[in-house]
Amino acid sequence: MSSYYKPSIEDFHVGFEYESEEDPIQGKWEKQKVNDYRDLINCMNYYGRDSDVDTRVKYLDREDIEELGFETEDNGVCYDKLKSFNLYGLHSWEWDKGVSNQYKIFFNSSLLFNGIIKNKSELKILLKQLNINE
Repeated sequence: MSSYYKPSIEDFHVGFEYESEEDPIQGKWEKQKVNDYRDLINCMNYYGRDSDVDTRVKYLDREDIEELGFETEDNGVCYDKLKSFNLYGLHSWEWDKGVSNQYKIFFNSSLLFNGIIKNKSELKILLKQLNINE
């Protein structure tokens, strides 16, 4: 499984993190973020057309989860610092070389979420919706 995917125009929102190809010849990518609604409108106009600029988004991985305040274990279990919320990656979860899009989030033993989380931006939104790690 690739570590990146090409976003659709529907993926773009304020707070969305992606990369655009800075130098196609050398394969250099530049990190980008939609900071406000002006950026969002520009992205929608620019990437919504047939643009020659290539974009990509990194699939959610261990590093992203840790950046959001979770501690991780080698078996794919992640928990917040208060250890009351747990995040589990399922199916093809491999910390060192792969990613999983399928996750479950528990509070104590209650299931709060069971579904697909493609990237860090989506996880941030979900955590906010669930009142976790605001």
